[in-house]
Amino acid sequence: MNYQTEHIENVAQSQTLLAELFTYVGENFELDAQLRTDWQHFFQIWAGQSPYTKLKVFTARENEKIQGCVMALVIDNPLFVTKPFIQRFIDLTNNDKAFNDYVNVVLASI
Repeated sequence: MNYQTEHIENVAQSQTLLAELFTYVGENFELDAQLRTDWQHFFQIWAGQSPYTKLKVFTARENEKIQGCVMALVIDNPLFVTKPFIQRFIDLTNNDKAFNDYVNVVLASI
């Protein structure tokens, strides 16, 4: 199993990843996840339209196919907080402790 932090600069450059993620989330979490209205905020962040807010996307892959996915919202506004606020809004580690540990280490280093 390979664990990685996905590089998501903007929506246009990340369309293949976005399609993979929505397929995986739809098959394993919520069938109509991409149709929810709160995903509009997700796309605004991904496109860099929300200052101080970033997305961190982690995947666990086996044979290039996603086997696990964590998406975390990171709000880092130095005017209000000393440490970034981090919320996992998609947390599909599938009880893979090593993947969960990987995500925790990366998020703790922010």
